[in-house]
Amino acid sequence: MNLLILQFLLVGAAGIPFQGAWPPNGGYYNSHYVDWYKGSSRTTVILSAPHDGWLRPSSIPNRERGCYDSKTRTCDWTCSRTKYKSSSKCEAASSSDLYSAKLAMELRDKIAIETGETPHLIINQLHRSKLDPNRERDEATLGDFQAGTAFDTYHGFISKARELVKQNGRPAVHLDIHGYSSHKDLWFELGYLISNTNLDRGYLRASDSSIKALAARASQTGVSFTDLVRGEASLGNMFQQAGYKAIPSPAWPSPSRGSHGKYYRGGYTTQRWGSKDGGNIDAIQMELPPEPRQKSEVHGPRIGKVLADFLNKWYPCY
Repeated sequence: MNLLILQFLLVGAAGIPFQGAWPPNGGYYNSHYVDWYKGSSRTTVILSAPHDGWLRPSSIPNRERGCYDSKTRTCDWTCSRTKYKSSSKCEAASSSDLYSAKLAMELRDKIAIETGETPHLIINQLHRSKLDPNRERDEATLGDFQAGTAFDTYHGFISKARELVKQNGRPAVHLDIHGYSSHKDLWFELGYLISNTNLDRGYLRASDSSIKALAARASQTGVSFTDLVRGEASLGNMFQQAGYKAIPSPAWPSPSRGSHGKYYRGGYTTQRWGSKDGGNIDAIQMELPPEPRQKSEVHGPRIGKVLADFLNKWYPCY
């Protein structure tokens, strides 16, 4: 068993953070319920797992519904007026993406083997009922100070990893690892910030996506954005060729081919840290069904090999 994964399992079993240094390729850092497994010096990859936390400290209140403002049609996530809390709106999601962190570690291990460089990995230790790092800060923390500190630490570690990656001067990518069990399609959902509706209509614009930087580079080699997202050049097609269902891909180009509306385009992390608003670091949110997460020792190397092939093509370390 990979020693990093063994360390993680021991940490989870004990419910306390591991405080030792982590060799090789840098170190291990823990602060305010967040782990950062530092990558090697030439890596072009950042991995994150926000929704597989196991700690539920009583000092941090559970996340609850926010108050709905019917005039502005928005949610106030820091309100304390119980009578304004909607029974049908402003729900604070609290279910975990079980085993997504362990899968992320398996992916990290395989990517390191195939690319020659070890990715950075950031893991949130807090259960989603206490913190959701893939939401705007108010919704993520509901105004709690401790949760807010953990949120800032989580994204602060991502920011530091990005600074290190940028020193290479090469294009890079952030892969945000998630899971779902809400519908029967059992496909890999690859989120580039393209909405369900736009995928269904074929309205694909690189400027609206979290891989805008990659799209610009791909276009210089004659690869269109449509082909990059769901054609022969797409990551979805590479998963398809490896025996997995993936959306978007040539076989499943849009959510209309499966359970209606069951596809997630990417959340706060993809929006904040992708290249939509500039820069040379892209972001992709990966929503994976239960089996690859539950049997990560089997699927981790397979999925990691597909990702490594994609990375070696578009985000080479050398």
